[in-house]
Amino acid sequence: MLYKSLISLYGSSLAGRSAPADDLVWHFTPSEDLRLFREYALDALQQAKVYLLDPMAAAYADTLHDAVAKQASETGLPAMAILGEVKLPADVVWVEFDDRELGVARFERASPVTRHDDKPIGTGLRGYLIDDRNNGHLRITMFHRRDNSRVVDPICALLVKRTPTGELNYDNVEVELSRSMVEFRVRSGDTMEMINGRRTVHQVETGYDLFIPYALFAMLVSPDLGGIIPTENETFTAKDAKTARKFGKSWILGAQKSHLTIRIGPQAAAHMQERQARLEFERQVQDGRSGPVRHWVSEHERRYRSGKVVLVKGHHRGQLPAPNLPTRVMGPKPEATIFELDAVDPSNPD
Repeated sequence: MLYKSLISLYGSSLAGRSAPADDLVWHFTPSEDLRLFREYALDALQQAKVYLLDPMAAAYADTLHDAVAKQASETGLPAMAILGEVKLPADVVWVEFDDRELGVARFERASPVTRHDDKPIGTGLRGYLIDDRNNGHLRITMFHRRDNSRVVDPICALLVKRTPTGELNYDNVEVELSRSMVEFRVRSGDTMEMINGRRTVHQVETGYDLFIPYALFAMLVSPDLGGIIPTENETFTAKDAKTARKFGKSWILGAQKSHLTIRIGPQAAAHMQERQARLEFERQVQDGRSGPVRHWVSEHERRYRSGKVVLVKGHHRGQLPAPNLPTRVMGPKPEATIFELDAVDPSNPD
């Protein structure tokens, strides 16, 4: 889990016990700004309610995003506005998923976001730290550890400002640039143009995939859980705690001992299968590979420009439908997926 890696890395660095090979940023460009960020991040991670989406659950939430994105493009409203006001399950929440697996799922189902891609885009693990403890804004920090690479601190965070009445205004978002990461990138040889490019990419990725944790929060308070199954699992085992006490790793002892793994149930699995069959059918029709369904053509005359007339005997035409494509599709259409939310406080499920 990326969550465990961050707890271990930030705790070790603040205690002066991290290795340069594992923590390049801390040893290459140490600064007061970096120390303050890691103190904040470690404290928030230790307090966070932790959710881990398995690949199918992340893909399921993303199909809902595709449906809402289509509605958003037609209405001109942001996707988050269409989803509606969704309360966090706790003051601080961590939501993690596999970005590489999500990229593959998007590519295979021909998600609109992959229309210009010739291969799956996505790598490593991605985690959202969503902090609602400030009265003035909601802080959203996205961490991304790419495959075969070290954990690197995020180059920016998003601050969603509140209206005077306390509601979040997603049209008023401040991008908070990390001065410590700018210094690290400059010393690594990046130009300011390259740094601005990294910031833009991180900002766009953070904003786009923010729908996934919010779709999860909506499903958690939905009457039927939206087709998902949360299961509690150990994050740090008794052996981990024993080792932490032995070597004085207090940052592990102060972290959450368990997390909720999110999987999809039969309802969501059926929706995914039906959607995939529908998309495959539409793709075959569009590509011209799916001819007319087999049917009977009555005897008739065929007349040519030359004046020739030919009597065509009755015959069958077309082909039988493929057995793996349904002739009718049960369940909601992609654009018709809506959550019915109860007035339930997610922090108090009882």
